[in-house]
Amino acid sequence: MKKLNVILAFFLSVVTFVANAQTDLPPNAKPGKCYSKCLIPDQFETSTEQVTVKPASSRTEVVPAVYETVTEKVEKKLHQQD
Repeated sequence: MKKLNVILAFFLSVVTFVANAQTDLPPNAKPGKCYSKCLIPDQFETSTEQVTVKPASSRTEVVPAVYETVTEKVEKKLHQQD
């Protein structure tokens, strides 16, 4: 008897699983109509586009002054009085 209960429980589990697996009907199926499930392969398209990764910008760069030591001779004329 126990063996029969195990077989019956297994059979009911399989039937329940199969019945739940067949729910691929259209949501508005009409009785008496025949429906078919068509699988269309995915279609991909490759496109190339430019996207802004970093927007244009400007910056101020401080350049230090450059100094140089220069020696020059300057001739002075004395102001003479007559």
